[in-house]
Amino acid sequence: MTVSALIMAGGEGRRMGGKDKGLMMCQGKAFVDHVIDALRPQVDNIAISANRNIEEYAKRTPHVFADARQWQGLGPLAALGTAASDIQFAKADWLLIVPCDTLRLPPDLVERFLQTAGKSFSTHAFYAETPMKQHYSVMFVRPQTLQSTPAYLQTGLRTMRGWLEQEHALPVTFPLEEAFVNYNSPQDMAAVPC
Repeated sequence: MTVSALIMAGGEGRRMGGKDKGLMMCQGKAFVDHVIDALRPQVDNIAISANRNIEEYAKRTPHVFADARQWQGLGPLAALGTAASDIQFAKADWLLIVPCDTLRLPPDLVERFLQTAGKSFSTHAFYAETPMKQHYSVMFVRPQTLQSTPAYLQTGLRTMRGWLEQEHALPVTFPLEEAFVNYNSPQDMAAVPC
């Protein structure tokens, strides 16, 4: 079972004062490096979606891409619309998609997704949830599922949640909310030290 990962680092970082969130520092290490370190033992390869500082991200993996021109500025689904035509993703059995600001991802993230997928053969998309809330930005999908994102974007819809609902995605429950904390702003970093 081949599992690829896509780290979403293409946002504008508005709540971080326009800084490139993936390259923000936490404990002497860039956000994206915390995520890579969490994922590397769990997946076969890692890609990064980034719309600036491409060279910096390319030091971490050769598989870095920006949003396709027609999807730029349309939010995180723009990365999935672009990834829909990525040949490397098409070769994987599953694609794990995570944001670059979720620094505490659990070591059994892929294992739990695979366990649930193994019991739900007709389902091709899953997302993380905890007893407190849903985390739609952490998802596990069959790569071919991405083929529906361009049409979804063309309708004017933009949310991950809406797209996942369209794909009849199922939640996979994880026990700890802290594993999915997003560091979106300086306030977040102050409230829960990374």
